[in-house]
Amino acid sequence: MITREIISNYFHCDISEFGFQDLYDLVISKKNCVLCGTCMSICPRIGMNENQPLLLDYDPGCSLCYKYCAKTYFPEKLFEKEIFTEKSYKDPLIGHFQKVIAAKSTNESILNLGQNGGVVSTLLIHALDTGLIDGALLTCKDEEWNPKPIVARTSKEILKAAGSIYALAPTLLAYKEAIYKYKLKRLAFVGMPCQIQSVRKLQFFPPLSEEYGTFNLIIGLFCTSNYSYDSMKDIIQKELSVPINTVKRLDVSSGKFIVYTKDGIVKTIPMKEIKKYSWSSCQYCKDYTAEFSDISIGSIGCQENTWNSVIIRSDVGMNIFNEALNSKKIVTNNKIDISKINNAALRKKLKVIQINEKVLSALELFDIDKLEAEIYAALLSLENADLSTLTTIIKKEAREINRALNILKQRNWISEKNNFYKPNNPVKVFKKEIHQLKENFNKNLKRFKSEAFKELETIYIQNNLKYIKENEFIDDYF
Repeated sequence: MITREIISNYFHCDISEFGFQDLYDLVISKKNCVLCGTCMSICPRIGMNENQPLLLDYDPGCSLCYKYCAKTYFPEKLFEKEIFTEKSYKDPLIGHFQKVIAAKSTNESILNLGQNGGVVSTLLIHALDTGLIDGALLTCKDEEWNPKPIVARTSKEILKAAGSIYALAPTLLAYKEAIYKYKLKRLAFVGMPCQIQSVRKLQFFPPLSEEYGTFNLIIGLFCTSNYSYDSMKDIIQKELSVPINTVKRLDVSSGKFIVYTKDGIVKTIPMKEIKKYSWSSCQYCKDYTAEFSDISIGSIGCQENTWNSVIIRSDVGMNIFNEALNSKKIVTNNKIDISKINNAALRKKLKVIQINEKVLSALELFDIDKLEAEIYAALLSLENADLSTLTTIIKKEAREINRALNILKQRNWISEKNNFYKPNNPVKVFKKEIHQLKENFNKNLKRFKSEAFKELETIYIQNNLKYIKENEFIDDYF
């Protein structure tokens, strides 16, 4: 059984097989970097090259960049045990939660600046006022909507970061600044579901300081997909013909990307029409509601866009929310359609990377039919799935899917636990398959040589030797 001590040793061990090259090979070059800024924050030898981390100096092999990356090993069961209590219920679509409710700020200034109901800003300011935190890692923007990581230490600075930007920001670059420059002991973080996995690693196994930089509050934002700054700018200026410096607010609602200008103009575009602009790693993310946050906040599910949907997950989240509610800094109602949140989460979890026909055809080399190959490919994308999910995605009868699953299980391509199927590592799967192919080929070759070759050679010689000038029968080609 995995213990916290074992994971702690994993994060703190100086000797490791991993380094920046592994981070590049397994994350960056695979277009899976979320640009959170963690590796650059904890290692002075890593900088930025356009939109990806870059090694600036020699690699000492400490492995911190790899271990704390948002996309590398994240023992979910351990973190769930550390974060959530028996008070929470685990939903397969939205994760652990204690309550789902609609809320909004009672502060008009915050409502004017914030996104929808202004709950994020209100909770952060309350946490600052009550001493739960003495700073927050946030993202603000300039006049051109270029995202900038900041350490917000006052309510004014928190409000400066109010509102959604819909452009990737290395928010965790500010982590080292919070520790080394401001020496803050208690931090909050607000960010995307993908970024939060790095934040949880930093929270439980801090690499820079045991005294400073403890995360006391983690707020996650609902996220369908995100964009680079250049892509977000293209959506606004090229697709919608709006100069970016005239934008007042951005929003995503009812399947549309919405731009509000300072002049009161509103322009929209369907999300499906801007899918091509999405950041590459977003296509692999299955977390819509930031499942490992203390509180998750969005707008989907509310009857009015002036309210926030709030998923309260941990005791930390429940305590700060109740404090703000009792202080009349927020108000709540139960007019929330949880099914809409669930449907959005389901759509994201069911995203499957389409495997092209060449790959499917090549898999036939291993005597696997097309359906079996499609199921294995789907599981590679989904991480795990049950029979019902696979039937929905592949659109075949459950009987056919179940037959294929049994074959894949027998051949150790997949594993099953509690009626959920998980793909085994393709490197191991195909290494074994190729070894078996070689063994079978050599076995068949020996059989051919002993049972057929000599007889065929004899028949050929008997009937054709008079036509052969050179000696073609030297037995050294097997």
